[in-house]
Formats: sequence, structure tokens, C-alpha cells
Amino acid sequence: MNFCSKHGEGHLTSESGLKTFLGPSLLLIVTYLIYLVRYPMWWLFTSVEPLFMMLILSYLIVLIFALLLLRIDSKTTLSNAFRIRSYPMALIGVMLAFLFQGLWFLVSFAIGSKIEFVAFPSLKGYENYAVYSVLLGFILYLVFSVFGAFAEEVAYRRYVQSRISSRYGYVVGISVTTLFFSLQHIHIFELNWVERFLQTQFIYVLFFGIFVGYLFFKSKENIWSIFGFHAITNIFNVSLPISMITTFQFANQLATVTSFILMILLLHYFLSKN
Repeated sequence: MNFCSKHGEGHLTSESGLKTFLGPSLLLIVTYLIYLVRYPMWWLFTSVEPLFMMLILSYLIVLIFALLLLRIDSKTTLSNAFRIRSYPMALIGVMLAFLFQGLWFLVSFAIGSKIEFVAFPSLKGYENYAVYSVLLGFILYLVFSVFGAFAEEVAYRRYVQSRISSRYGYVVGISVTTLFFSLQHIHIFELNWVERFLQTQFIYVLFFGIFVGYLFFKSKENIWSIFGFHAITNIFNVSLPISMITTFQFANQLATVTSFILMILLLHYFLSKN
């Protein structure tokens, strides 16, 4: 099935051969170049506020480059590409984020994990940095999380997935986009970080990419549905004042895989019926 012909207007031009992958590859290269510049700068910061500003700026560069590629390759204007074609579908993305969070906790409880409450607001993952203001740092953390979600969805679903799907179909589009999406999360210039990422976050990022890619396809490329899901999920990850105490090593990964599989099945059933 040709993804472009199925969903109509606003899709990227169909290309042949490896040219289809040129833009996505350039996008990934630009991301890694940003990491190359950002990595040595990271150690210059002792407080969290300027660090988050740097992270927001790096996502802004990625977003601008993705919009440039999208404008060059697309047959439509950017305003049309981001037009809300279905308000209910955009709302469904938000609702699915709440549902996923609930499923994840239910599965975690079922396999023996327990909740431990932590301070709120907190700066998860950045506890070793000083802060000028905990509230300001937390607000910047939220901005970074939401803006990062938007930049990633524009870059990897609205541009990469649409581009590849128009040539090779939605299955290849979702698969390749998930690969690119996962690779852009790996800070290749810090080997210790790569090792920790593969052990703790890779499974989540991989299945997250598969689900969001499928949601993008089933919503007929509604960018706002996947942004709603991604943004709310990030807000939960940043702001929920809890952590899970697991009973075995891969409990969180098992809960993640199970929850996303259930979400994909539910999404397939619900949108097939409607």
C-alpha cells in the first residue's frame, strides 16, 4: 500500500533509490554535529538553568533544519502541513498518554514493583547540578521536555516517516523512522552514556517510536495527535514525584514492552472500528 496515495494531500514527493534517505541522514548528521559541539560545553555548566537553555537551543536548531527539509521536499505549505485536520484525533493523543501511564503502572504493580515517593518539584537526572531557583529550573525542564517533543515529532514523524512511507509504504516508514529516532537519542561521543542508555532507556525509546509512528499513520498524519501523546508523556516523566522499586533487573523494560504492545492493539482496534 502506498502511504501517500492512501492519505491524500500534503505528502512528500515520491523519490527513487537512496535519495529518499538523503534528507533523513542529513538530519541525523546535523543532530550528531550538535552533540559534538554540545558535549564539551556541557561540563562548563554548574547550574541547571543555563544547561536547559542550551538543550532548548539545540532542539531549536534541529527543528529549523527539519522545517527547511520539509519545506524543500513537500508539495504543500508548512501552514497546511501543520493544520489541525481533526480536533478529536488531536485530543485522542493526549488521552492515550494518560492511558499509557496508567497501563504502565498497572503492569509494574502486577510484576511486583512498588512506588516510592520523591520530592516535588524535582530535577530527575540533574540532581548533581546547582540551581538558582528550583521552581525556575523545573519550569525550564518542562519547557525543554515539551519543546523537545515537538521538535522530534516534526523531524522524525512529520518529515522522515512521511518521506520514507511515500516511497516504501508505512511499515518500512515506521521501522526506518524508529531506527533514526532511536539513534538520535544516543550521545555517541560519551561511551559511558551510551552504555547506560542501552541498559536503561533504549527499549523505551524503541517501542515509543514504534507506537508513535503507528499513531501517526492511523491518525492520517495528524502531527498534533502524536505531539499531544509525546508532550504529555514527557511531562509525566519529568514531573511525577514517584519512582519505581523493582523486584528484578528488567522489570521496567518488561512493563514498557507490555504496555506499548497493549496500546498498539487498542489503537488498531479502536481506529479500525472508527
